[in-house]
Amino acid sequence: MRAFLNDPAMNWWGCIKRENEVMECNSPSPAMVQTMEHLLNFQRCFVKVTMLVGGVVTLAVLPSSDGKEERIVTVSIWLKPGQTFDLPLTTLLRWEPGPLPWVGRLFVDFTPHVEDTLLKAHEARNLDCLDSWHFLGVVVDPDWQGKGMSSLLMKEGFARTSLKSAHLEATTMKNRDIYAHFGFEIDEEHLFGKGQVNRKGLAAKGAAATGYPEWVMTKWET
Repeated sequence: MRAFLNDPAMNWWGCIKRENEVMECNSPSPAMVQTMEHLLNFQRCFVKVTMLVGGVVTLAVLPSSDGKEERIVTVSIWLKPGQTFDLPLTTLLRWEPGPLPWVGRLFVDFTPHVEDTLLKAHEARNLDCLDSWHFLGVVVDPDWQGKGMSSLLMKEGFARTSLKSAHLEATTMKNRDIYAHFGFEIDEEHLFGKGQVNRKGLAAKGAAATGYPEWVMTKWET
């Protein structure tokens, strides 16, 4: 969860206010603790829904120094071709009882634009976008970033998706460049939350409410 503390999309979907931005994951601030709990519930919802619809959740774990426990250091999440988060609203709200605006932001403001981009990109290559794997992302504990954990699960995922395309949405320039390194190409850039949030995905008004960019990307050969 710490890996997504400053992710613009999570802040936007989670309706996080600027004054509640988490600057330090161990902060005793009640506002930050509340934000951390909300983001954690939101991410748990993503994992649960992925598993419920038959998607793939892969973990990389390491043993503790005494060998009695294991620590999850990396998680990757995939939806198989044709799978979606199309579930009853009551089911989603039961797992993520946060502010209702996230439902509209994810399923109305976000998803249709991404699907339109994917449709155009695949049709240009005479391919069916419903035959593409959806890479929802890889999350690496900050203590283990830069140590090859992301590459480990990316390669594991590509072995599964072989011979089909895979697509994703990069929420930061850093992630965009990392995914480009793995062979993903930019299909289109979108600006989300304009008039609602700033570049960090935090609630804003006026000139500060610029929205934040996301990049729809596809790896055509896996």
